[in-house]
Amino acid sequence: MPGRVVIERDVLVPMRDGTRLAADIYRPEDNARHPVLVQRIPYNKSSLSYVGGLIFSPIEAAERGYVVVVQDTRGRFNSEGHWRPFFDEANDGYDTVEWAAQQPWSNGNVGVYGSSYMGVTALQAAVAAPPHLKAVLAYLTGSNYHEGWTYSGGAFELGFNFWWAGYFCWNALSRLSDAATKRQAAQELVQLHSQQERFIRHLPLKEIGVFEKLAPYWREWLDHPTYDEYWQAIDVARRAREIRAPVLHVTGWYDNFLKGHLALAEALQSHPDAEIRANHRFIVGPWDHEAYMTTRLSAAGERDFGPSAIGGAPMMAPVAFQWFDRWLKGELTPIANAAPVRYFVMGDDAWQESSSWPPPHTPIRYYLRSAGRANSRFGDGVLTTDPPAGAEPPDSYVYDPNDPVPSVGGRTLHPNFGLGGVADQSRVEEREDVLVYTSAHLTRPLTIAGPVTVTLYVASSAPDTDFTAKLVDVQPDGYCANIAEGILRARYRNGPDREELLEPGKVYELTIDLWAVAHTFRPGHRIRLEVSSSNFPRFDRNLNNVVRPGEGGPADARTATQWVLHDAERPSHVTLPLVS
Repeated sequence: MPGRVVIERDVLVPMRDGTRLAADIYRPEDNARHPVLVQRIPYNKSSLSYVGGLIFSPIEAAERGYVVVVQDTRGRFNSEGHWRPFFDEANDGYDTVEWAAQQPWSNGNVGVYGSSYMGVTALQAAVAAPPHLKAVLAYLTGSNYHEGWTYSGGAFELGFNFWWAGYFCWNALSRLSDAATKRQAAQELVQLHSQQERFIRHLPLKEIGVFEKLAPYWREWLDHPTYDEYWQAIDVARRAREIRAPVLHVTGWYDNFLKGHLALAEALQSHPDAEIRANHRFIVGPWDHEAYMTTRLSAAGERDFGPSAIGGAPMMAPVAFQWFDRWLKGELTPIANAAPVRYFVMGDDAWQESSSWPPPHTPIRYYLRSAGRANSRFGDGVLTTDPPAGAEPPDSYVYDPNDPVPSVGGRTLHPNFGLGGVADQSRVEEREDVLVYTSAHLTRPLTIAGPVTVTLYVASSAPDTDFTAKLVDVQPDGYCANIAEGILRARYRNGPDREELLEPGKVYELTIDLWAVAHTFRPGHRIRLEVSSSNFPRFDRNLNNVVRPGEGGPADARTATQWVLHDAERPSHVTLPLVS
């Protein structure tokens, strides 16, 4: 029978600079020493849905013989200090782990865990490498907070960060001391949340007044569009060699933070410590970031992947306890002998295993072909394994930042503007500013698992612009299911750490990263690629101007004529990772 659980509220944990962070402690009602699990959260340690509904309940863990420390991060709710996302989590995580290890109810074995931003705090603690940290679990989170969190391909992840910063503003409002300032900020915050369609289109992005008052890091993020020292200092994948505890991380093909997991997996697979390499575990399901926020735990958007795909706490709790029982209690649990990588193949709706990520695969190219009129799904765009043998007319379209292509499903998290995951792309593909290239009907299954890239030979009338790509599975009934997507801001075509404008009219080779996916295109289905220049509001709109991202106003917006070339010398193509 589970033992009784004692809960201590608002225990103040001292950090190295004297700041005290408030923690709730859940522990078995005995005088024994137990292993400790630490979760650090900016969303309120008293929130049952966040604290207990995403991976496991701390009460359940305490009943299983763990002490659980749930702590408000610095500057949030009952903790002291100033809230600045990302930057204090390594030191605060280190100090909290070491504090927990010294308490009378602790046996000195400590694990950290969390999903989303709580996964950030876990991974930041991992790179800080506190001596008593024995295991790490991170779920639906990131590792590089520039690429795949705040930016992607140089474009600002507007939808997510707009929603995220707006959420943080409420607690920041309660911390204002001046009554007049607080009253004005409250009015602006109510406006922001009641008029989101207007505010998400606001230009310049840097000048959203309520963020200036309550979320100053919004401007910081926009002030650092390149992968500079600001971001490098907190990049977990870049610092993965400093991790000294085994890591289990779990994500989904439609998670907006998938890119960070892929980078972390590759970094841990090349870790200099053989034990860290051998004990690394990576799981990828078919989920989006809201996998734990809905009652359809096996679904992503409009698609339910069946009972074997159930995610959220029903999947994570057993896995998490296996993981921590192995490393904090020394028990031989099934995960100890599990394959290093376990991934879900959509289309087959089945799990596969591999010794590494990505699994062995053969890159194959599908070439973009047309007679110069690939605009919309009613055009003449074709996707084929036959490369162009000679001259072909380019496709062209006009991108207008005042009329962007809408985000429909995908790897996004902006709940007020629609769900992520699978969604029918048919309406998007009716637009003239979306080029559509479609294969013939498949006669046999085609399974891919690994990285997907799109190579385009392009020209633009603008000195800077964006190009987007989306991989789609066209089903026999006409449903167009999005599989993977990506974007590249042209000024960052040679790397995220440098800006180089375009010469209007000149042809450039661009590579768009669609991250990775595992999917089977079934017989009778068709493979489709969409090419355009916007995906809004997931990404901010490129104004087709030299102005720096975040600084352009309405008067800076220009239309741009875009050309996509696909001839023998410039064979635009998508590269897919074919597996047996």
